[in-house]
Amino acid sequence: MDPYMTTKSRSNASLFADNHVLLVDGDDNDLFYISILLQRFECAVFTSKTAGVALESTAVARPILVITAQNLPDMSGFELIQRLRQDPGTADVPVIVLTHADDFIAEKSCLDAGAAYLAKPVQAEELYRTVQSAVESTPRAYIRVPTSLPVAIDGIQLAHERGECVSLLSEQGMYVRTLMPQQPRTLHSVQIRIRDRIISLDVMVLYRQAFRDGLFKEPGMGLKFIRISPEGQEFIRQYIREEVTKGIVPGGQKESREKDHRDSPHLTTD
Repeated sequence: MDPYMTTKSRSNASLFADNHVLLVDGDDNDLFYISILLQRFECAVFTSKTAGVALESTAVARPILVITAQNLPDMSGFELIQRLRQDPGTADVPVIVLTHADDFIAEKSCLDAGAAYLAKPVQAEELYRTVQSAVESTPRAYIRVPTSLPVAIDGIQLAHERGECVSLLSEQGMYVRTLMPQQPRTLHSVQIRIRDRIISLDVMVLYRQAFRDGLFKEPGMGLKFIRISPEGQEFIRQYIREEVTKGIVPGGQKESREKDHRDSPHLTTD
């Protein structure tokens, strides 16, 4: 089972999750790869191989974002955009078009249609930033991944065996699960173990939360990196990239694919 998601297939389209992303692509490999990335970005996803099925789904539940391939089996991605714009229910839904690399005509068409674009093969970081820009008023710039990394703060090793650890990690910060969070705006030295390497850095506490409070429902603190070596930064960046694409590769081939993707809802929950 994928550690980043729980996937539920439902035959009744009326059960779409609120705030879902609609992904339309006739290529099975790309459909699978991009949908898994979106789910690892904490998005609920409905997938379709055709524009027709996609439009039927929008009549049942309005997506917060449509991501469509440039070429679809039954119409072009730009024709799909036109159909979405003609419907008052979806006229203002943001759209991202998946284009071919260096297709400047398609890129201009996207801009003319008020859509963003991404070139295939889609890179995880670019997809994340483009989706964030499309749907968030204050978009995040960096992917964050769930993890469980041993951590020491001010030279004191936290009890990893009791669940004290880095539980979320991004390129610029992390969430440390601990029963003894430090005060906001205080500065601390931190060492985190990633695989066989120790990364040393300085951090500032952005916030703290008690058990069952806040977004993550676990005691701890959010930390922002304020000093880290370029080598350490690159190591964390590579670790996040490998974690978020674990088991899949650009182009959609999965290393150990468990089941086929079909035109049915795929919803994710944390």
